[in-house]
Amino acid sequence: MTFRSHRKFQRFAIQLPCALGDLTHRTDGTVINLSRQGCAVMTAQPPSVSSHLALWIDLLDDASPIEIELAGVRWISDERCGFEFIRITPEMLIRLGSFVSVLEHTP
Repeated sequence: MTFRSHRKFQRFAIQLPCALGDLTHRTDGTVINLSRQGCAVMTAQPPSVSSHLALWIDLLDDASPIEIELAGVRWISDERCGFEFIRITPEMLIRLGSFVSVLEHTP
């Protein structure tokens, strides 16, 4: 059984600009897959496993980025890292859900 079979939500391959960080440090990256509860990011400076930080994902829709207030780093592989979304405001959750819903219905 593979790791992916344990996921509750399907992830979608995508490329979206993002930023990740905390109060003292922020770095840029690219979201390479996305679900309602997490994502994978390519970044030149991956955070350490088990760290917690904020994510800002640009949906390229002229609106402000989606802010994930708290995300946990679950794995790292070279310049890729996987995040679980832990805390997100209801407004941001609705925007994220709407975006993922479009991905679910796109052939």
